[in-house]
Amino acid sequence: MLVAMTSSDTPLRGYQPIGGALCLDFANTVDWHDSDHPVELLCDAASLATWARMVGEGEPDVDAADLRCAVELRDALWAAFRATTHARPVPAMALAVLNRNLDLAPGHRRLALSGGRVEWSDRPVRGVDGLMTRIAGSAATLLTDPRRLARVRMCEGEGCGWLFLDESRGARRRWCSMQGCGNRAKARAHYRRKANLKQA
Repeated sequence: MLVAMTSSDTPLRGYQPIGGALCLDFANTVDWHDSDHPVELLCDAASLATWARMVGEGEPDVDAADLRCAVELRDALWAAFRATTHARPVPAMALAVLNRNLDLAPGHRRLALSGGRVEWSDRPVRGVDGLMTRIAGSAATLLTDPRRLARVRMCEGEGCGWLFLDESRGARRRWCSMQGCGNRAKARAHYRRKANLKQA
């Protein structure tokens, strides 16, 4: 089922990078992703540049074509990690998009002198291609690490859909944040308890 996405009037306002991995933070650039009313936080090229700055990835020059490619990658990431949180295989289409973004930096390794020795050196890929490559690389690293992948969770808040790497002791984290979905869930539970006491 296709769900129409609305655009945020205040893109990225209140956004917090809570994912624990660059790729999960990028996948979380839609509010209420798992609901019937998702809200796009990357409304324009400037919001993508702002997001990159927020997560410490510089502020690349972005145009409308870059934004379309970024949103395609973001949607592929969400589909891939959503599948893993539901114990389903990663969709082939999502892997194809990830691989296309990994290919943006072919042959990015080179030899360099360091302290009189020759070592491998990663040549940074700049601009939007570099950002997309780093995001895709983050996803590739996470998808191929069974221990960390088993700790990727989707927020249990109704309709939230944000993803995070659960590094809590005992792996018991349930919410994207206690300030947001956690507090809403506590308030709903409190209201239900009060309603049940009144009916008793």
